[in-house]
Amino acid sequence: MNPDFAIVLNFKTTGEFDADFLVKTARNIGARAVMSNNTDGFQAACDKYTIFLADEKDGLNLNSKNVIDTMVENRKNGKSTIINVPVNNGKFDKSTQETLDAINSWMHMFGHAFNEGQPSELTVSNGFILENRHANYQKYVFLKDIPNKITVEGLDKEPNRVEWIEHRTELNFAMKDGKLTIDLVKPDDVFEWNVLRIQAHRPEDDIIHTEF
Repeated sequence: MNPDFAIVLNFKTTGEFDADFLVKTARNIGARAVMSNNTDGFQAACDKYTIFLADEKDGLNLNSKNVIDTMVENRKNGKSTIINVPVNNGKFDKSTQETLDAINSWMHMFGHAFNEGQPSELTVSNGFILENRHANYQKYVFLKDIPNKITVEGLDKEPNRVEWIEHRTELNFAMKDGKLTIDLVKPDDVFEWNVLRIQAHRPEDDIIHTEF
């Protein structure tokens, strides 16, 4: 399965359902793949919303209290999370809707980094780091707690910018003896896991701009 599929919704349907509605729901909360025990109508909906229809596999029964922790822990280890989504006569029950709402709230802010992140060789004094598999100069630090500062090791050069992904709020940093120290201030909204982006040095940054 494509490694960019950080979460996969496994729709467990009983009774009638609207595949278009289910796939659109998955798309809207940041999932890039779905599966189902009954795939009637799913392929057309997946083509419409540019979502991958995967073969069904065993998923996890999660809730709004543990779904983000489970997703993040799996991604930390380079894995995807298949989430079972019960659908009874085309509808979600209250618990399922709360779980989908929790995913949506978090993925709306951090979905890009989450979907495209892969384990990094960099180390950090708190949390863990993923790097963008398509643009490895972008590193993402995932933090459950927010200390006053963190230290990142393994970068070759001082980064160009460090910021919370939320609102792109810049953070002060200093590089010394191969260690990057980042001063943290709490973002406007504190999530279950918060993510900051390190915009590392890129080869094109060494190109001298010339005007003619």
